[in-house]
Amino acid sequence: MAGKSIISRGLLWGLVCGTLMLQACTEPAPRVFGIVERDSLTLTAAVGNTLISIEVIEGQRVEAGQVLLSLDPTEADAMLALRDAELAKAKALLAELQAGARVESIARAQAALAAADASVKETQQAFLRTQRLLATKVLTQADFDRASAARDTAVAKKSEARQSLNELENGTRTEQLEQASAGVRAAQAAVTIAQKQRQDLTLVAAQDAVVDQLPWRVGDRVAAGTQLIALSATARSYVRVYLPATWLDKVKVGTQVKLWVDGRDMPINARVRHIRSQPAFTPFYALNERDRARLMYLTDIDIPETEDLATGMALEVELPL
Repeated sequence: MAGKSIISRGLLWGLVCGTLMLQACTEPAPRVFGIVERDSLTLTAAVGNTLISIEVIEGQRVEAGQVLLSLDPTEADAMLALRDAELAKAKALLAELQAGARVESIARAQAALAAADASVKETQQAFLRTQRLLATKVLTQADFDRASAARDTAVAKKSEARQSLNELENGTRTEQLEQASAGVRAAQAAVTIAQKQRQDLTLVAAQDAVVDQLPWRVGDRVAAGTQLIALSATARSYVRVYLPATWLDKVKVGTQVKLWVDGRDMPINARVRHIRSQPAFTPFYALNERDRARLMYLTDIDIPETEDLATGMALEVELPL
């Protein structure tokens, strides 16, 4: 009887162990709650201005490069015209320096030098006559001093005329040309900035997207930095989940996971793209009450391009065992 009891207990224990192993094998994989997201594109006002046109409405799909809205360009157009004029002035100055002096200017300088030379000769002769008359006591020392000063003045004016002619004949200095060239470059840079400021008044879509928010109307005056329109990119969708810290050793960048959508019998195969390095506290809806105090890591999971899931859709992410 004792032997039969031992055998019965062994069979019972084996049955219990087998049942536990079967339950362990059929235990479902853990799942976390996720939301379908898309990249948000926010366009703001570069300057304070008035909205003069809005080309789209909320919910509309737009293509890359499509015009969305425009601000009043009156001030920007005037500034651009001013910068263009400054550039033209700088270019004209550079061209003048590069061309050198005009023939008429050189001829005028030559005539001035000839007149100064004649004046020197005249004052020199007057000085010599005064010097002779002073020796014979006909003129006084004051007369001699005046003749000497007039001669020296004429000589100085001749030297000045000679330098002016040399300056015209030698042409523009290299330093002046460099300064004029720098002025042209500075004016060109100012024109480029003005063109960019004018361009920023017309907002276009950077990529294919859907208009998410458009709170303004034509005629509204907005301040610089004000959000004018919000877009949701359509090129790539992903699921954002909070990954428990206890799963960081099993789920890494590149790990394949399954996405379960309500109403579908088969999951969607997806791949983990990014896991934040800094943890965040678990949101109230992520796990059970015991786990809410644990740190969670915000994780992005790429959805295959063949799947078109609505932004904001809730789904479950099955983690690998």
